[in-house]
Amino acid sequence: MIRTRTAAIALLASLSLAGCFNGPNATTTMQAGQSTGNGVQAQAGLLRVENATLVTGPEGSRSATLMMRIVNQGTESDRLLAATIDGVRAFITGDAVELPPGASISFAYESDLWVNSYDFDAEPSAFVDVTLVFEKSGDTALQVLSVPPLSFYEGIAPNPPAA
Repeated sequence: MIRTRTAAIALLASLSLAGCFNGPNATTTMQAGQSTGNGVQAQAGLLRVENATLVTGPEGSRSATLMMRIVNQGTESDRLLAATIDGVRAFITGDAVELPPGASISFAYESDLWVNSYDFDAEPSAFVDVTLVFEKSGDTALQVLSVPPLSFYEGIAPNPPAA
């Protein structure tokens, strides 16, 4: 009898201690909707924004550039018309960028296309609100990590540079 009771208590204790919390408010469920690091992804219609990261400009410049790739998964062309970084209008190379169907367009990294802020006031490692406005796919909002221009990000800076 004592063995049975001990076994039952051990079984109940192991079940209550062995698993993580589950249910709709579990940490593992909530994490999927939170920004977790650099390289943020987003979907706007048939446009996919990949690996969005804000690289801060030279020290003291109050500038940053949005490094990302936009993939047009659709059969129609679209355009990036505008962007805001931390609520402030950003400057896009050529004012608007054509996104042909099937194209994968890089910004800031090995590219001649840029989305820059010259009034950037966030510390590295902060998540910053970014909104991209597309002609056909509408607006998409992201929370993007800001990183200093070191290591992999070295040499990535607003172009043209801040005045």
